[in-house]
This record gives sequence, structure tokens and C-alpha cells, in this order.
Amino acid sequence: MKTRIAMWYAPMDLRLEEKEIGLLQEGEILVNVKAALTCGTDVKIYKRGHPLITPPFPLGHEFSGIVVDVGKNVDKSLIGKKVVTSNVASCHRCFYCKRGLENLCKKHEILYGAFADYIKIPKTIVEQNLQILPEDMDFLTASLVEPLSCALHGVNRANINIGDTVSIIGAGPMGLLMTQLCKLRGATVIMVDKSQPRLDIARQLGADYIINADNVKDVVTEVRNLTPEGKGVDVSIEAVGLPETWEEATKFPRKGGTVILYGGCASGTKISIDTELIHYSELTIKGSFNTTAYEIEVAFNLLRRKEILAENYVSGKFPLEDVERALKMHMKQQGIKYAIIP
Repeated sequence: MKTRIAMWYAPMDLRLEEKEIGLLQEGEILVNVKAALTCGTDVKIYKRGHPLITPPFPLGHEFSGIVVDVGKNVDKSLIGKKVVTSNVASCHRCFYCKRGLENLCKKHEILYGAFADYIKIPKTIVEQNLQILPEDMDFLTASLVEPLSCALHGVNRANINIGDTVSIIGAGPMGLLMTQLCKLRGATVIMVDKSQPRLDIARQLGADYIINADNVKDVVTEVRNLTPEGKGVDVSIEAVGLPETWEEATKFPRKGGTVILYGGCASGTKISIDTELIHYSELTIKGSFNTTAYEIEVAFNLLRRKEILAENYVSGKFPLEDVERALKMHMKQQGIKYAIIP
């Protein structure tokens, strides 16, 4: 049996190829992909590569579909079920897993290749993160489980309380998901971006204040002026992935505040931080990477309850043959995310 699959060979070089699927191993399942979403990580790989990835490499990791076959020791009643899963599973045995840091697992099972007709799901991911869709959940909604769980991990790292003021730099897919999650936590949200259309979407999704960074002289002052007594935000989240916005994010919080550096910067880049902010202001700075099995489950339930709607994030649909066009539109910030419908 064969599948079409989008393979990345070099920056801006994506090829749709036909490959043999191969036999299922014990514990694996085969899923007919019904929807796969473009993601900032896919775009970054497509545009510039990744230090941990060697081409040719299959792209696509936010997806849902229908189980069409199962391997040995997998319940055959799964065949025909609508399912969604994450693209990672931790080992639960390594140094980090034993300390409750499964998102930092050094033996992660990582799955890519969802821009395809079919995808094999490894045993560990099936066991830990497979979710069966209820009848009223569509494939586009289900495909948001993975990105929503990652956004949720960042928000959980921030320990946001009811009444907190949170600033978010970046009104891309993750920043918008975080906006909704912060509102569910009872926070006031200030969104900062340079794209007015995306800022308008942030407003629609619950942002209390929006700031177009291109239209103000001093973003830091603008943000602080929207906080109680101008002291600064309780939590500052960076969801862009540029050294300059990482640095900027450290200047928004009040004394004793928290900074979440969520957006991944290019390998080898560095930032400078005023030491006064760390010492005299007791600023807490945290990174945020990946997600956990628990957060995947919570994300699935938020989507199941329609707390987050796919229609607010999926800006269009493309057939598999047009996956490169969808990635380029995502890269140019034309819309939010795009669905590949094989």
C-alpha cells in the first residue's frame, strides 16, 4: 500500500512523493488523514530547516483522521473510528520523566508526516495520547488538539490567577490560542503585534486591549499604561520567537512578575537582559516547550466542549497537492492556519 507524502529536502524545497507504507508493527495503527493543519514549526522547517532534522524529512504533525488498520495486540474495534492524537509520547523512564518533566523527555517518540494520505501512529503515542472523537466533533476541530495543548502548557507555566493582567506578544495561532486560554483563567489580556488584521482577530477572541507595535513610539510604555498604577503586567508571554521580542517581553512585567518565553528562536541566537530586572524586581523568567499527556487530554476536552472553535483558526482548505502553497501563505501571515485535506 502506498501514500502520497510531503517531504522537505532543503529550505523552500518541498516535494510531494509516493512511498510504501509498510507493514504495521505491534501496537501501531494506520490512520487515513482527513485534516492536517499548517503550523509555525512546519513553516520554520520549510523556510530555514532545523538543527535536529536531517532531510529528507516528512512535514505535518497536527492532524486527525479515521483508523483503517491496526497492528498486533491492538483492539480491532478501533478500525473505522474517528481519532486524533498528539505527535509525541514520553518514555516515563528517563531522568526528566521521573521528575515529572515529561515534556523534556530525552527519549520522546516524535511523529511527523501528516501531510499525507495515510500515517502510521507508533505504539507509544497510541497508548498515551490517542483520543476517539465524539460524533459531533469534526476533523478540523480535532486537529487543533496538539497546538492547543502546547499553548496550554505555556499558560500553565505562567500560573495565571483570576484578575491578573497578561500581555502577549504575537497574534499568530499560538498567541491567539493563549489569549482564549488566559481569558478562561479570568485574566485581562493585552495583545501586541504588528499585523492589524491579526490584532482585530485577537480582539474578537477576547483580548481586552490591542497594541499595534508599528503605530506607537514606545511599546513598553503603552503596555504598562494599561496596567494598575502603570506598574506592569503580572505575566508577559512572548509567542513570536525572535530575540528582540524576547528582550522586549522582559520589560513588560511588574516587580515580582513572570515572563514566559514561548516562541522558539533560531538556533544559536542570544538575548541581553538588564540584571536589575532579575535581581531587584525578582522577575521570574521561564521557557515553555512541548506539552504533556495531561495537557493533551485537557485540550481535547476544551475542544469537545466547544470552548475553542476551529472556525476561528482555519483560514482556508487546500488539497494535498497544494501543501506548499498553504505553507507559503502561512509564512506570509495571510490568515492564521490552513487545513490540508488529502
